[in-house]
Amino acid sequence: MLRGWKAAAMATVLGAAGAASAHEFTCEKRVQVQGEGGPKDEAPRVTKFPATLRFHYTLRNVHPKAESVADLVEDPLLAPYGFGAPFATPLALGVGRSGEATFELKLASPEACQALAASDGRADGNFDSALRVKWALGETQCAARVTCCEPFVDCEMACPPEDPYCTESASGARSTSRNAGFFKVHEQALQQCLGFGYLELGVARVESLEQALGLLWASPGLDRNGGVRSEADAGRFELAREALVASCNERLFGASAKRGRVLDEALRALRSGGEGAERLMKELRSQNEAGTREPLPQGFDAGRATPAHAASIAADPTEPGRP
Repeated sequence: MLRGWKAAAMATVLGAAGAASAHEFTCEKRVQVQGEGGPKDEAPRVTKFPATLRFHYTLRNVHPKAESVADLVEDPLLAPYGFGAPFATPLALGVGRSGEATFELKLASPEACQALAASDGRADGNFDSALRVKWALGETQCAARVTCCEPFVDCEMACPPEDPYCTESASGARSTSRNAGFFKVHEQALQQCLGFGYLELGVARVESLEQALGLLWASPGLDRNGGVRSEADAGRFELAREALVASCNERLFGASAKRGRVLDEALRALRSGGEGAERLMKELRSQNEAGTREPLPQGFDAGRATPAHAASIAADPTEPGRP
C-alpha cells in the first residue's frame, strides 16, 4: 500500500503586475515512499532498502478566463535519472484544467539515498526536489522534501532472495549488532572494542585502532604493498573482517549462543588456514547485519561518524605469508 505522502509547495511570482498574469499556474509536488508510514506533517523518511520513491506532480491553470501555456517545466534534481522534464512543453491547459505526471525512482541502498540527498548542494541527509514552472509573464515552484536514514545506524536492508544466509525473517528477539560499515566510520566504538584487548585474526594480529580500521577499509583483493591477493587470501581477508566485526559485537553488545559458535569456528579456520572461509564469512556477515535495527545499549556512546578521518589513519595490518 502506498503511504507516507508529504507535500510542500511554494510559489514565487515574477514579471508583470496584475492578478491574472501572476497566478496563471499553480503546481503541487508530492513524494511517496513505498511501504513507509509516518506522521503526515513530517517529510517522508527512507529507512528500508531497496526503496521506491514515487513522485507525483499536479499542474493547474488558474487563469479565470483563458488558456495558460507553460514554456518550461523542469525538475533539475531528477534530470540525471531521466525525469528532468515531467511535462512536454509548451504545455497548454484550458480554463480549470490540470495535468498530472508521476515518476518512480528506485534506491538500492542507504548510500544511494545519501548521494541523492547531497546532490541538492547540502550534505544534510535530506533532499528538496523542486519543480519549476515558467510561462510568459510569471513563474511558480513547488517542492517536496525526503529524509534519508543514517547509513549503518538506522537503515534496514531487505534480505536478497538469493542469499540463503540472510536472517531477516528469523523469529524471536535479536541481539544488538552493528555491521562493518558502522565500525569503519565510528572510531570511538571501535576503540572501545579494542579496549578489551588485541584480536588474533589469523591474517593479522590487531592491536591498534589504525590496524582495525585498516582491516575494515583495505581492499580484499590487494595487499598493503599493492600486490594482488590470491582468491583464497582474499576470501580469508573478508572472513577476518567479519570476524573483527563479530568480535566487537560480542564484546560491546553481548552475543547469542549461535553467533558465538560461528565466530569460534571462524577464528579457528583463520588461525589454522582451514576450509570454509566463504561459508563462514557469509554466516558472520548475516549475523552482524541481523541486529542493526536494535537500539544501542543505554549508556553506550558510539561517537559521531568520521569517515574521512577514519580512512586517513587506516593501516592494513595483514602480513603476507601468515596462515
